Formats: sequence, C-alpha cells, structure tokens
Amino acid sequence: MNSILLMVLAYNVIVIGGIGKYLSWKSAQEHEVTDMALGGRDAGLAMFSVTIAITYLGSAHVYGLMEMSFSLGAVALWFCFAHTILLCVICLGTGRWIRRVGTATIPELIGQLYSPKLRIYTACIAAMVVFGLVTLETQTLGIGIAAMSGWSLGWSAIIGAAIGTAYVCMGGIKQTMWVNLVNAVVMYVAVITAGIYLAFVLPDGWDGVTQYYLNKGEGFKLSILAKPEILASFALAAIFSVVFSQSVNQQGMQAAMSARDEKTIKRSLWIAAPINGLFGVFPVLVGIAAATIPEFAELGPKLAGAELIVTLFPTWLVVLLQAGFLGALLSTFAMSALAPATIFAKDIVGAHVSGGLSAKKEKNLIRYTIIVVGLFSALMTFFFHPNVIMAITWLFAWLVPFFFIIVAGLFWKRSTAVAQWVVLVSWLINLLWSFTDLKNLLGLQMLENAHVVAIVALTLTVLGNMAATKAKPGLFTKAHVSRTKTASA
Repeated sequence: MNSILLMVLAYNVIVIGGIGKYLSWKSAQEHEVTDMALGGRDAGLAMFSVTIAITYLGSAHVYGLMEMSFSLGAVALWFCFAHTILLCVICLGTGRWIRRVGTATIPELIGQLYSPKLRIYTACIAAMVVFGLVTLETQTLGIGIAAMSGWSLGWSAIIGAAIGTAYVCMGGIKQTMWVNLVNAVVMYVAVITAGIYLAFVLPDGWDGVTQYYLNKGEGFKLSILAKPEILASFALAAIFSVVFSQSVNQQGMQAAMSARDEKTIKRSLWIAAPINGLFGVFPVLVGIAAATIPEFAELGPKLAGAELIVTLFPTWLVVLLQAGFLGALLSTFAMSALAPATIFAKDIVGAHVSGGLSAKKEKNLIRYTIIVVGLFSALMTFFFHPNVIMAITWLFAWLVPFFFIIVAGLFWKRSTAVAQWVVLVSWLINLLWSFTDLKNLLGLQMLENAHVVAIVALTLTVLGNMAATKAKPGLFTKAHVSRTKTASA
C-alpha cells in the first residue's frame, strides 16, 4: 500500500470512526436509541446546509465530470448548473413542503397523498433507483482508490464500499452530517489549492490545452455552449432529469426531513448553492486537460483525470485532494445507502407491521440493510462499469413522475387513479425509450429519457386531474384545510 493511499485511508478512519464512536457513546449515556433515518429531526443550519450540498456532490461531480469533460468538454458544467437549480427548488420548495408534512420517506408522502398501494409501487422503484446510484458511487470510489493504489477497480471498490458503509452505519444520518462538516473544509481547501496549482503543472499550460483543441477543430469543447445539438441533448437532459427527480428523491429529501424546521431549509440556500455549484469547475478542467496529454489520454476517459492528479501533483496536494474527493464520494454513498435502507425499513417492512417497528428494531434493520446494500454494490463493480453521468440521468428519469404527482397532490387535487396512470405510463415510456427503437420511429432522437418522461408525466397529470371529478383537494389547498378544521370541530 503506497503512502498516499495510507494517509487518505487513515484520515477517513480517524474522522469517521471517531465521530461514529462518540455519537454511539453519547446515545448510550443518554439511554437513547439512535435514530438512524432522521437523527431526531433537529439538524441546524450548518449541518443541513453542508449535508444537502455534499449529498449531491458524488460520483457524477468528481470522476463523472472528468470522464464526461474528457469526451464532451466544458459543456459538462451544465450538470453542475442543473444541481444549483435543484438546490434552489429544494430549499425554496420541495424540502420545505416535505418537512411541513412530517413524513419520513417519499413513498410515505405519496401514500399519504394517494393510497397505500401507490406507496408500495413507488417505494420499490425509489429503492431500485437509489441502489443504482449506490453502485455508481461505489464505482467512482473504486476509481479514486485504484488511481492511488494501482489495484484493480473491483477490489478498490470493495475498500471504498467498506469505508462508505462505516460512514453511516454507526450513527446514521447524524454521523453523516458531522463527518460532512469536517470533510467540507478539507474538500474546499483542496479543490481551490489544486485548481490554482493545475495551471503550473500542465506541460504547455492552458495555452497548450487551448491550442490542442483548436488544431483538432474541436474549439467548441472549450465553451459551455458547445454545439447546439450537444447543448440540447446533454444540458437540457441534465436539467430535466436532475431537477424533476432529485427534488423528490429520498437520497436528498432525507436531509430535509431531518432539518429542525422549514426556516432552516430556506436559509440554507445561501450556503448550500455556492458550495455545490462551484465544486464542479475543477474536475471539468482536469478532464479537458487530461485529454490533451498522450500519457493520460491513452488510459481512456474513466482513469485519465484521476491519473493526471496522482502523477502531476505533489504528494501533499494529492493526499489533500484525494481526501476531499473521497469525502464527497463517501458522503453521497452514505446518503444513497441510507435512503433504500430507510425505505425498506419504513415502507416495505414497517408499514406492514402492526403498530410499526420499535425504535431498536428499526435501527438494526436499517443498519443491516446498509451493510447488504454496500456489499452488493461493491460486488457489481466487478462486472459493470457504465458511463457515470449517462447512467445517473437514466436512473433519474424513473423518479421524474414523482415530482408532478406530489406537486399536484399538495397544491391542486388528489386522484389516486390519475397518479397511478402517471407513474405507470411514465415508467413504461422510460423503458421503451431505452430498449426499443421508438424514438427513431417517432423521429424524436433529440429527446432523452428525462425529456420525454417529464413531458408525458406533466401532460397526464394536468389532463387527468382536469378530467377527474371525484378527486380530493390538495393537501395544502384552502379546501382541504377548511375540511380538516370542520372535521376536527
């Protein structure tokens, strides 16, 4: 094991293990059962802001952006812009609404709005999607460790998954939030320092990088506007898939559910958006530069950026940078593993146990599920290595209809039949768009999965609810509030 990897792993073991042990000791002293899922719903401004920002800085933002910018260039930054828009939607909208309702999972919210049956449907899909995200986080953890150690991607992923499981397994979401606070400082010191340093270690500087693309007739790769067709297919797909899916995804909403109150969520925008939005600049620069240097370019898009960092930067900066990168990846891995575990404990098992699970049984079930999720995601890395950002945008498309039925159910009207048709038809279209020649037959090759699913879900939600005559009023509408007050009286 080389010195860089040893120091990075030692840092994570000390921070993760120390905070986890302290929280476990504190719970024992206070004779409390650890609330793995929501941490007692008392997260303040600092903990929530950093956690919601770093939760969305995972595989796609680190090595995924390096991989994508290696091929597409600066247009990859639109993935970052999409997440900044996403945080605005969460902090001003969906995060506050979900905290107001007081549910613990997104499927539970959908079940409360519509029906227990729809809760089960959406729980299964939501758990599947977030498990897919866990496998991608595991792959990129493996990429980072492989670049430092020279080990194979599969075995490196095993190590990464083990650390990621420890990140959340001892103290749940509260442990994750405390570790995030420490990692955020390390991560941004590292990224800012490395961004400045990069200009001085490139063989021909940034002028050489610029000239390389101009000589190849690929100057568009240096612009965030790129070509119209690339902008339409990638940038718009990123915005559609990220905003409409992640704003109602358990992975991020779990942090909102654990916040102290709505005010905390709203105020966090001024901290979370800059932390998240600025991070992606450095990985994109690395990917663009790596493609111009033969010794790194020949490694291909997955490993070129990571190898450039390890080779060109001094050891102290590599350690700092890899600790920061690993912290971002581990945070997203932890929240991604906690999400399906929470859904399984509360929506699949707990909802069908009379009186619900006891606090202790729920804690143990969530903990064991996190371990199983981490193990299987690591094993899958031996066999599958999809393009990270493309895979993520496909997974996000499954969650897009949730956004429309939740907004309609909160602010307009609630028809269980309409909501079921919206999700089932949207999921069918997502499958057909991926595994058949439907898009070519319709002449709509320019529309990605997220585009078409959003269009279908919005259309069905609007037309279906306009036609529904026996729908209940939305949960936040005046009609529902008046009816509730009358019933209480």
